[in-house]
Amino acid sequence: MASEETLTASSAEFVLRAGPADDDAVVRARHLGTVERFAAAPELCLLRLGAAKASPKSAWQATTRALGAGIALFPVLHDAGGAAHYPTGEITVRFDSAPSDDELARFCAAQRLRALRRNAFVAQQVVCEALAAAEEFLPEIVARLAAEPGVRRAWANTLSHYRRAET
Repeated sequence: MASEETLTASSAEFVLRAGPADDDAVVRARHLGTVERFAAAPELCLLRLGAAKASPKSAWQATTRALGAGIALFPVLHDAGGAAHYPTGEITVRFDSAPSDDELARFCAAQRLRALRRNAFVAQQVVCEALAAAEEFLPEIVARLAAEPGVRRAWANTLSHYRRAET
């Protein structure tokens, strides 16, 4: 398996899950910084706060409080090269072996997840959504899932923009 790249959470950029009907959340976010919708995923907005003044988790907590209860907010993740990866709110979990429907249901209930879909090509892999996304810091959810017995790996699904390397 390829080596896993560590992504670093931003303390100044966040992805806000707010569909077109969630104008109130977007208006509140605009009081905190600049907001733009993703063309590829209109239910997601990029919130830029400006200069980072706190740790990523502290900035996430303060921004979550300012937005109000029930708003899912995820820190933008940066790779070692500085490229931004924008969490969608989905988390992929790859188990050591393909879980049965009952095993998956028990795992999801214990971890406060909703199973969205199984991977059609990798039976051990399931895409989930955290039910507590508005209350728990995404990097901590992913780390907790990755540490569970029977889990090979877990990661946040992201929208990413790649640039071709110049030769």
